[in-house]
Amino acid sequence: MRYSLYFIFLVLSSCSGRQEEKVAGPEKARHTIAILPFTGTDKNLILEIKSGLEKRLHAAVLLLEEKPVPVAAFYKPRQRYVADYLLVFLKQCNTGRSGKILGVTCKDISTTKKPYFNWGIMGLGYCPGEACVISSFRPVRKIRNREQFIKRMIVLALHELGHTYSLPHCPNDSCIMKDAEGKMNLDNGETYCNKCNAFLKQSGILRRQ
Repeated sequence: MRYSLYFIFLVLSSCSGRQEEKVAGPEKARHTIAILPFTGTDKNLILEIKSGLEKRLHAAVLLLEEKPVPVAAFYKPRQRYVADYLLVFLKQCNTGRSGKILGVTCKDISTTKKPYFNWGIMGLGYCPGEACVISSFRPVRKIRNREQFIKRMIVLALHELGHTYSLPHCPNDSCIMKDAEGKMNLDNGETYCNKCNAFLKQSGILRRQ
């Protein structure tokens, strides 16, 4: 309990101030996605992710100023940051200004996935919800070139944002929403399946090609 109260206090303290990019005027009425880079994340990668989302999603994508990963989220025994805590942090930072907020970090992240207390993951998102987070720590492994790495990160961002739009994991192995199941499967498909695609289009989330 003491640990949880400390984390909440840290979140409130870290997200106060004027570091957030504010949405003003007509943008308030539009669907927006805010990207919050955590300190140490490749700035060019953030721009590539922003561009990739803008090409696929019918949304204004905003870049926020970077913030350090909250120390209270650090799980020292495994040298990882607990993604569940990062979602709380991101939601508090957003405070409803944007429809969704996506955190991007280069640190290893984890969550509790039975029977594992601290399971290493590439990303996590509320389903449905406001916040999601992705990490480049695992997708950067065994890449042939930077282009492949960028594609992996865009697919990962679309996957976690898909959860925030209410999409569960999909049984279609070529769909962006497939469950990673502990594997590196970001190269298997770069599109949503017909069912997931139809849901997102009906919701006005996908751009009409």
